Amino acid sequence: MQIIYVHATLALLAIPLGLYIFINKKGTKHHKILGRLWVTVLIIVSLTALFIQIINPGQYSLIHLLIPYTIGSLIYSIWNIKKFKKTKIERYKIKHMHSMIGVYIGTLLIAGAFTLMPGRLFHEIIFG
Repeated sequence: MQIIYVHATLALLAIPLGLYIFINKKGTKHHKILGRLWVTVLIIVSLTALFIQIINPGQYSLIHLLIPYTIGSLIYSIWNIKKFKKTKIERYKIKHMHSMIGVYIGTLLIAGAFTLMPGRLFHEIIFG
């Protein structure tokens, strides 16, 4: 049960942190430090999700498909921003931005909304 709390706490932390990164100036040292922190938090959230199998004990559910999506998108985003730094080709920066927004929406907001479905732990905590 502790793994769920670690997973949930870090996921809840990643929501405002990601939003803060998105609304502030890009490319600054501050952006880079917070971006690295955000990526680290999301990787830990993804890895802890591997050990959460409450709905289907011993099996993965469809929401676990977000694990490779998240990790793959983060790798793709980092690769694109490194390519942008090296080449200064704008499309790499745009791909980085779109991929990070996709991770935010897909893995934090949409997956987070699924945790509020009846029968889920957070539904029980919030709605009783």
